[in-house]
Amino acid sequence: MYSTQNKSDLPYNLIYKTMKKPIAYLSVFTICLLLLSFTLLQQPKPKVKWDVPAEYVNMKNPVKKTNESLALGKSTYVRHCASCHGTKGKGDGDKVKNLANIAPADLTLNDVIQETDGEHFFKIKHGRNALHCFKGKIDDEAIWSTVHYMRTFTNK
Repeated sequence: MYSTQNKSDLPYNLIYKTMKKPIAYLSVFTICLLLLSFTLLQQPKPKVKWDVPAEYVNMKNPVKKTNESLALGKSTYVRHCASCHGTKGKGDGDKVKNLANIAPADLTLNDVIQETDGEHFFKIKHGRNALHCFKGKIDDEAIWSTVHYMRTFTNK
């Protein structure tokens, strides 16, 4: 029988002493695993190439670049695009924090700037993932004007 005078000899104390290190290691491992999983969940998804049909890649902008078309493009961009892409096109709009693992394109990057007007037109009109499809919501003239306005963004 165990003596009550030496409490360190009680069975629950013996179990506690022998389990103390494994429980501590398990706790630290669990916390590290949770932190790692949260970190991985926060990582943006890798960019997937957006295949644009050849008929759009080679399409020329039929809207002449004028002060009026730039004004229409700016108003369309502010109304429909800036909330995600940001006022300067950097992909830092107010709604970005609500997008799960999807980063809006930074329209000032060279690879985006080098896309043709037709590619931009296709992407705006047909959309993909978080980018809404604007077909039937914004007329083609406003989309082409928005492409002109997007061309005013620089990567500086």
